Amino acid sequence: MARKRLFRDNPLCVICEAEGIRDSIATVRDHIVPLAEGGRDDDSNIQGVCESCHKKKSQQEAQRGKK
Repeated sequence: MARKRLFRDNPLCVICEAEGIRDSIATVRDHIVPLAEGGRDDDSNIQGVCESCHKKKSQQEAQRGKK
């Protein structure tokens, strides 16, 4: 239910929107601060992103985890 509400209320990718791109549909429920880095598993730490942004963000998070 929360997932459905997230995409209904925020249908566009928040990362793309921040870069001025206004047509990328959010399809992935993403933790803003990863759980592995102390992020909370609640609505305050959730954002909708597109698949492309999620992949890039996940790669960056993985690199931080290796350091």
